Amino acid sequence: MRDETLRLPEARFSCQSCGRCCTLWSVTIDATKVAALRRHDWSHVGRGDPFERNRGPGEPYRLRLVDGRCFFLDADRRCCIHSELGYEAKPEGCKAFPLHFTSVAGTSYGRLSFYCPSVSANQGRPLREQQRWARAVLKRVGAGAHQGPLRLNRTIELTSAELDRIERQLVRWVEQPGTSVAQRLGAGAALLAELERRVTEQGKRAVAGCLSEAEQWDVVARYAEWQAGGRAAQAGPVLSLFLGADCGPGPWPRLAHFFGVRLFQLGLAPLRSRLMQGRAWRRQLGRVAFDPPLGDEALLQRYFVHKLQGRRHLGGDTPLIGGFNLLVAAYGVISVLARLSAVHHGRSAVDAHDVASAVQAADLLVVEHATMLHKPLFAVLIERVLASPSLARAMFARVGPAHADAKLDRA
Repeated sequence: MRDETLRLPEARFSCQSCGRCCTLWSVTIDATKVAALRRHDWSHVGRGDPFERNRGPGEPYRLRLVDGRCFFLDADRRCCIHSELGYEAKPEGCKAFPLHFTSVAGTSYGRLSFYCPSVSANQGRPLREQQRWARAVLKRVGAGAHQGPLRLNRTIELTSAELDRIERQLVRWVEQPGTSVAQRLGAGAALLAELERRVTEQGKRAVAGCLSEAEQWDVVARYAEWQAGGRAAQAGPVLSLFLGADCGPGPWPRLAHFFGVRLFQLGLAPLRSRLMQGRAWRRQLGRVAFDPPLGDEALLQRYFVHKLQGRRHLGGDTPLIGGFNLLVAAYGVISVLARLSAVHHGRSAVDAHDVASAVQAADLLVVEHATMLHKPLFAVLIERVLASPSLARAMFARVGPAHADAKLDRA
């Protein structure tokens, strides 16, 4: 029987025991679970306390990382908690990975983290056949509820029917064949900017008329028209914020890496990445075109459709424009990191490995596991930058459609 309160996307996942979810990010854990796990002798696993205080939102403790790996991850990439105490003894975040939920108007929308290689490769059992597990995860960890009214921006409210119609149009464009993902996302940003303009000038009744016209828009023509006159000024701080999260835990490493990325954008320092295990100067990245072949465009398309249908863009009290711009920021990070991977491997163009690795990294840094999420700096970004309808235009002016990245070398 169909459960109207839970919606799961067309996606596949089966755990391959690769250990990816146990590296480079640390899971929060509650005090009761910490106390229970401390009753077990872990001296054979490693030295020191397996747990550390969590200085961010959520539970009071985190699993400690040792050289970028979870304290409990053994040499065979197996979880020692699972091996010695069983599945139920693991932290809730570990048991839930890679599943996340957003609750909007009484319905919970499920989605998967593409940081998991099985998800990004679309391998395993269909998620819709795993509803028992999904419901159990939802019951244990809950969903990130959208707070307050549905809004286009900070002031324009939307009805559920209007939001559904806008999202269907965005998904339809992202799935449109024969165009680049940059063009499809750009057309979506153009639609949201046009909606904001018309409602501001003509009132709420303009939403229906604009959406009816948008159904007839040519994506390529609309993208080209909208892109003309784009400025790259706003994109730099956004890329610096999220790429700055590609470092060790704690506020000071993130802050230092943030300024390191800013220096990279000025051509004064190389960009370094733990996730991509490489480094490159801006001039080197400017010589590599982000022009994924058709198969890799399909991965990007699947990624953004999945996040839209899972309503990731409506987390917290984020308005629609700000949430969509978060996905555009993820596209910018993917572009930079894919080219960084190509430079690291001595290639002049990105390949399937570069794109897949960059998509996984972007989900960790920007969309699902951002270490700066809910921090004061991130709150300022949401309020002042992501909420701007011009951010997407600025981002594409910087990271561009195919071959436009050469502009970085002359900026």
